Amino acid sequence: MTSKPDINVPDRMFQPLRLKRLTLPHRIVRAATFENAADAGGRPGDRLGNIYEELARGEVGTIITGFTYICRQGHAMQPFQAGIDADDKIDPWKKIIERVKSANPETRIVLQIAHTGRQTLRDVTGHAVVGAGPVRCLYFLSRVRTLAEKEVAATARLFGEAVARAERAGFDAVQIHAAHGYLIHQFLSPHTNRRRDRYGEDRMLFLKQVLEEARSRSDLPILLKMSGAEDRLKGVSLSLVQTYIQEVERLNAADAVEISHGTMELAFNIIRGGHPLEPVLRHNMLFTRFGRLFAVIFRHLIYPIYRRQFIPYMDCYNLENAIAIKSAVKMPVLVTGGIRSATQIRSILDRDGLDGVTLCRPFICEPDIVRRFREMPEYRSLCTSCNLCTVMSDSRNAVRCYSSRSVCAHL
Repeated sequence: MTSKPDINVPDRMFQPLRLKRLTLPHRIVRAATFENAADAGGRPGDRLGNIYEELARGEVGTIITGFTYICRQGHAMQPFQAGIDADDKIDPWKKIIERVKSANPETRIVLQIAHTGRQTLRDVTGHAVVGAGPVRCLYFLSRVRTLAEKEVAATARLFGEAVARAERAGFDAVQIHAAHGYLIHQFLSPHTNRRRDRYGEDRMLFLKQVLEEARSRSDLPILLKMSGAEDRLKGVSLSLVQTYIQEVERLNAADAVEISHGTMELAFNIIRGGHPLEPVLRHNMLFTRFGRLFAVIFRHLIYPIYRRQFIPYMDCYNLENAIAIKSAVKMPVLVTGGIRSATQIRSILDRDGLDGVTLCRPFICEPDIVRRFREMPEYRSLCTSCNLCTVMSDSRNAVRCYSSRSVCAHL
């Protein structure tokens, strides 16, 4: 039997989280969730504003945006990703932030910025696909051109320019995406970074340059997102990530770190849960461009091999790595992945000693879930981790919940 929380003890879930330069209203954060809701030029508008305003009205204390690209070369494959690559994006973002603050003045809004590196398509970006090295991603299969040293340093400056724009737009903080196999992760991973120059001798060098550029161009607080491990034996490991975050802490370069998992080579291991193959084959751009014959081959020959590598779903699946990382550093550590109930959150904060949690899919399913946690101390999200929301946002559709059977029947 689950014990009920003591009503005489303050619920840490709803206590402020004080970072070095920013205080979050409480410790439940909406994790970066790809919305696919900007226009074709990457400018955010009403579709994205509606999503964030609804979250703010639902008492979300902190919203981290879906990942935004810092330059066209770092654009994801999805057609309606938002950007922060040019000044024409500042005013549209400013209007969205005004809507959020009007709906809930206490809500903090954090811009997540990223460069996809090898995890994109040339047909989408209009540029060569680049990375830390020439190793292809087995999901995208794009030919990868290795970035020259000067290009790496120039890309770090683009991150800094993006942070400066975020400050001008009125964001409360930024989150630098160094997880999930995107460009910064590619430099951190021994699997993709086999360079023999200074970026190979010090795999953290690119991340350190990004953080330095961000600090030099803005006073915004900086959050960092990192994968606690990846699925390749020669990739990023927990022990390696511990040393990376210890170095970030030593440099006083970030205000908090969020722990996730994996890369896009095995995307379902990032999110866990259902594997809705048929909607993927019908709607995902990586599959639709090859036609029906490829879908048949993938369904019967390739997918069974991939499926054997998928990690089964379990609640709080990144918690063990996050606890290990927290034991190695003093900086605030947040964890994402499979967090579904108020009871779990309370345990993560009180027993496991982490500083906060971030939720993605539960907020798609229930934008007002924070209010439900507050009103029902043992509430569990209605989200079933079916992952239709995730796979459908890889099409031309904006993110939404597909829990209705009548909706699912038409996918």
